[in-house]
Amino acid sequence: MARRLGSVALAGVAALALALAFAVVPAHAQFTKRVGQAVQDAAENKAISKVVEQEDKAIDAALSSHPNGKDDAAGKALYESLSASGRTTADGITFEPGTASLKAESAPTIKAIGAMLKDHRDVKLRIEAYGDDKAVGVARAEAIKQALVKHEDTDAARVQTEGYGAPADKRRVELVQL
Repeated sequence: MARRLGSVALAGVAALALALAFAVVPAHAQFTKRVGQAVQDAAENKAISKVVEQEDKAIDAALSSHPNGKDDAAGKALYESLSASGRTTADGITFEPGTASLKAESAPTIKAIGAMLKDHRDVKLRIEAYGDDKAVGVARAEAIKQALVKHEDTDAARVQTEGYGAPADKRRVELVQL
């Protein structure tokens, strides 16, 4: 009898060990897969951050030059258009596709907006950016606002932002007088 109980107990222990082994293998494989994905995601995020940092340096360099007569003239034209209808399209502001990273060629338009706001301290704006989706639109409007605050000494309280999603042929930046 004791021998039979020993065999049953041994069989039970073997069955339990086998069950545990099969349960641990999938969990270990899943853990290894998750770790591998996390490492890959971290590498991709690092590469993206590096590109964004380089783009930010390019727009910072473009915006750091001193205002000139062209900026003032463009600011005057923006103000006239804004005053006439209460809103105007800010042509010339461009972004890297699918992102809120301003391209360096956006600098003249941002400087013109800054010049307009310096010349007309009573003007308050809402920047409406139309991007791939609402989140991108919001981020783009905020990027323009931050460029104005950082490089054009614009009071952040004078600028509101709003973002919208739009098809590729309808993406734009509009300024709305408040």
